[in-house]
Amino acid sequence: MTTYFRVLGWAILFGIGWMGQAEALSQFALLTGNRCINCHVSTQGGAQRDELGQYSMDGVGVLAPNYVLPGKTAFADGLLLLGADVRGQMARSHVSPDAERRVFPMQAALYGVVRPSNALKVEGTYNFGPEKYDGQRAWTASAIYQPNYNWPALRVGQFQPSIGMRYDDHTMLVRQTPDVAGAASLIAPNYAEYGAEVHYYKKLWLSLTAGIYRAHALAENTVRDASGTPVSLIADRDKPSFLGRVVLWPRWVEQKINFYLGGSWLKNGDFLLTNLFAGVGMQDKVAVMVEYALSDKDGTRETKTASVDVSFQARPGLLLFARGERGTVIRTAENRLDLTTRQAVLGIQMFLTPQIELRPEYRVLDTETFRSSRYALQLHVFY
Repeated sequence: MTTYFRVLGWAILFGIGWMGQAEALSQFALLTGNRCINCHVSTQGGAQRDELGQYSMDGVGVLAPNYVLPGKTAFADGLLLLGADVRGQMARSHVSPDAERRVFPMQAALYGVVRPSNALKVEGTYNFGPEKYDGQRAWTASAIYQPNYNWPALRVGQFQPSIGMRYDDHTMLVRQTPDVAGAASLIAPNYAEYGAEVHYYKKLWLSLTAGIYRAHALAENTVRDASGTPVSLIADRDKPSFLGRVVLWPRWVEQKINFYLGGSWLKNGDFLLTNLFAGVGMQDKVAVMVEYALSDKDGTRETKTASVDVSFQARPGLLLFARGERGTVIRTAENRLDLTTRQAVLGIQMFLTPQIELRPEYRVLDTETFRSSRYALQLHVFY
């Protein structure tokens, strides 16, 4: 059993040591009162920002609020949008007290969007970083068609299904499982499937999503069956996954207090992933985000994870944040075994300029085999 927990510890830290593609800062929706679609090409945020998303960062730099990197992101009168994200990190492993501090790249991603008409957008991303996780994909590409704003939008291609809220930090336990018999991540960084989604967001207070996807990427995750043999998380990878997602954006106190409340459900055969999430924010001041994720592989494994994140905007371009998380894995196929991981993170998101972010953080990790604390420093350049 000691060996089991030791390997478990390495599995968790493997997931924490590497992060994937940069995503949307969900707290911005609570600090600004905008939905993700207002600033990003996709409804769940992440990847390419549109003109409003670019404009929203103007003037937020702590050191140089008006500095803009050379070049431009829009070409041919807005027909083409281009973007990029590059990240590096200085960190130390939690597992060994003698681990050396290392500096390593985390991602190098390019984004692009072509808009041949007001009704059609074709977007794509490519991440040059290594593929470290089961279910991870180096690229995404999709076409988004919406005749006009009164109609739903149809998205078709290879992209990440609209699961839960999309965060900027893939070390969050709501995307992971600490079960060494499975993968380091439940939903991997850069996870993507071939599929189609329909989005409805005409009402300012309501967003609805329904989707169907291939399950080949998700099927790369494994669990142990009753005999202890690793088997795919998905019983039949050739059967599609189905998703439903609803988000309420009540606007009770305009320009002062912002809310969201929602859930998503991803189903494939005997596997079900449920994400329930909520947030409240005081305009330009404080944002509180909560998410509860439950996964169930019938008769084999369950996971239950909760996350609470509080962000305080000290000034434009300077956010202080604290996050607490607790995740439990319940092995049900063999002798019942509960594994619990706790994580606490304190950090600063400092935008030195509108395109350069410095993120120091201090993390405490408590697992079944060890408890450790480390600081890390991340540099993020995006465009």
